[in-house]
Amino acid sequence: MTTMPKMNLWIDAFNSDTCFLTNDELGIYFRLIFYAWSKEGYLPNDKEFIQCLCPNPNNINNDKIDKILKLYWTYDGSDWDKGWYQKRLREEYIRAVNTTNQNKLNGARGGQVTAQRSLTERYSESVPSISKSKSKSNNKVYTSEFNIFWELLSNKVSKGQALRNYSKLDKEWALQPEELASYYNDYYSSIDDKKFAKQPAFWLSAEKYLDEGPKFISIKDEDTLKLQGWVNAFKNPTNFSKEYAKKNKGIVQKMLEKNMITDEDVKNLYL
Repeated sequence: MTTMPKMNLWIDAFNSDTCFLTNDELGIYFRLIFYAWSKEGYLPNDKEFIQCLCPNPNNINNDKIDKILKLYWTYDGSDWDKGWYQKRLREEYIRAVNTTNQNKLNGARGGQVTAQRSLTERYSESVPSISKSKSKSNNKVYTSEFNIFWELLSNKVSKGQALRNYSKLDKEWALQPEELASYYNDYYSSIDDKKFAKQPAFWLSAEKYLDEGPKFISIKDEDTLKLQGWVNAFKNPTNFSKEYAKKNKGIVQKMLEKNMITDEDVKNLYL
């Protein structure tokens, strides 16, 4: 019988992503995760089947299932076996399978190979792995970009986890903090009951900014989008937005010319 690879649970991400769920919803969340892990990271394209996976399926409201799917899963639908997936779960599953297979391979030949190596050889082989580990931990953290993103958000919750997730973004997105903040704020404004709104940390890790597909906008529209993102921050300035304004007076002047902010707002920025 094939042994299923172990599944890691990242406690900090789990807490920030699910803290607003009820016990019933949390039960659904785990059941779907566990089933998908046994199916290469996918849920079936069958709502009735998914309901049967849940605890007490006869007493589960379909609205709760729809809520979990909408919050945490992306629809594929290319096959019955590939109805819904989570990108991170898929990546973790593939990584776990590769690690398990490699460990089995190393274990099968490890005794003989290790016996043939000298202590010096084994030590020298460990050095590159240490260097690699250090290199990985020193990946660029887009702190300045994240600070802009955070300053412009209308819902500031779980900043530490949001920073960690921001640092994992593809470079093309990490360098567009104003656009990301604008997309999140649009999403947050669209949620009537704010307790069901995703926190910025989960919104980033789930790549929800991709839900509407790529947006092709002109340079002029892109510039306006960036300026609009700063309106609230400049009208209600913090120390960060004041420092940003002083270093980017051209942006302040453009917003003033477009009547996005007033002369009084500018005075408050430079106090």
